[in-house]
Amino acid sequence: MSWVLLAMLALLALLQRGAAQFCSFWNNDCIEPLAQSAVPFSFQPLFPDPITLFYGFDASSSGKGQGPMTKTAFWLEYQDRNINKYAIDTNRTTEIGLRVGNLTGSPSGPNNGCDGIWGPGCSRDIKNAVQHGIFSLSSTGERYHRPLEIALSQMMSNPPPLESCGSQVFDVASIPVHEFIRESVPAQNATVMMPGSGYNPWQVWYIDDMTSHKQASQVAVGIISRSPTYDSEPPHSPDDIQVELVCIQAPQGPPTGSSKDHD
Repeated sequence: MSWVLLAMLALLALLQRGAAQFCSFWNNDCIEPLAQSAVPFSFQPLFPDPITLFYGFDASSSGKGQGPMTKTAFWLEYQDRNINKYAIDTNRTTEIGLRVGNLTGSPSGPNNGCDGIWGPGCSRDIKNAVQHGIFSLSSTGERYHRPLEIALSQMMSNPPPLESCGSQVFDVASIPVHEFIRESVPAQNATVMMPGSGYNPWQVWYIDDMTSHKQASQVAVGIISRSPTYDSEPPHSPDDIQVELVCIQAPQGPPTGSSKDHD
């Protein structure tokens, strides 16, 4: 076989690989991020090693044909086989939600960068509000699923008093939530979602009337909770519900060499 033919076959293989990896703007099973950021954070005692939140977005200047739109996604990466089973002492579920919109600044300081956005008092108020929302839900005795998702939905429809924050914290159209761990006793087992990636993001959603420049200025807030499931003993107090905040911001410009139609 001539070297010319070998070269042509190699080029064809590269082109096929690139085509297979490309993700269109309207494919909601993956994302080809115009901008992407990642931030590691601690989630002990369940995870002995840090876990990493990935957040990225793509953009279109035409969207649905009427204005700009962004496509947003998030996922976590972690050592899914390195779980501290000795921390499993009741049935729990762990979820993450991501809030995007109406929030700008530069992440810094404690609470995984969130204190630099709104101050330690606001971080404390938000965590307390989420803890109390899930505690109230778990104390009713009624069957429920995804307690963080329910609590956040209730707080968006009926914002809690957050004295140190202002009223805009839950003033967004949606906060997509994803469950990624289920703990069970007495076997001390944990069913763990496979870590995500750009070609296997956990949540993908679209934001109308958002340009890439505007979204790059936004701070995305990850809200993570480790909560009792409906079939577990109710927690003794809201403090028994673990809640963490993570603030992350996408890069301010597109990556070098991007040729896509982005605004």
